Amino acid sequence: MRISFRMFLLLAVSILLSCSREEPGFKAEGETEEEAYEPIREYFQLQVGNYWVYESYSVNLETGEEAPLFKRDSIYVLKDTLIGRSEYFILTGSRLGRAYRSLLRCSGPDVMDAEGRLLFSTTFIGDTIPLPASLLADEAESGVVSASFIEGVKVPYGTFDAVSYRRTFQLSTAEGSRGGGDVRHCSDYFAKGIGLIKYTSFFPNQPLDIEMRLVRCWVQ
Repeated sequence: MRISFRMFLLLAVSILLSCSREEPGFKAEGETEEEAYEPIREYFQLQVGNYWVYESYSVNLETGEEAPLFKRDSIYVLKDTLIGRSEYFILTGSRLGRAYRSLLRCSGPDVMDAEGRLLFSTTFIGDTIPLPASLLADEAESGVVSASFIEGVKVPYGTFDAVSYRRTFQLSTAEGSRGGGDVRHCSDYFAKGIGLIKYTSFFPNQPLDIEMRLVRCWVQ
């Protein structure tokens, strides 16, 4: 039986469609799938007018006893600005009683400052990486940062699942002797849709942990 060209074409198309349905995951040799990361914007909430109010506490790491320090801090997004073709946001206020000011930009999974330094990234989650010298605390000789998901972080504003960014600084001998140890830990906790909900700072060989906890905020 002779098959017309039209019938042959229909048969070929049918075979191709059938193959495409049976092998949806086919990839060319050497082709890789890009790993998807959460946009960091979800955790930083950098919109002009947003603000966060915190109260500070001292926590005895041996007994668990907490004492309010009766210090209130606030951080707010003052305005946005363009540097080159990139949009940055100016944050100002106070943090643990010290003046705070920062210029930040969110891009995909990353947060960068005005100098283009990578400050945070959702690509860090699950890893520990060295901190560049430009991001070390003044008294530190070296440091690493690690990121992880933490469930049920409790602050006066509520209880949230959060991303923890812990920076561990190796201090100079002189600074360590003054502070009570040669290692210092600082952690930021960011909740999706809220922003920074908690900050902690402590020396492992000292019993006290100083914490800044979110009590009120306005985010758009």
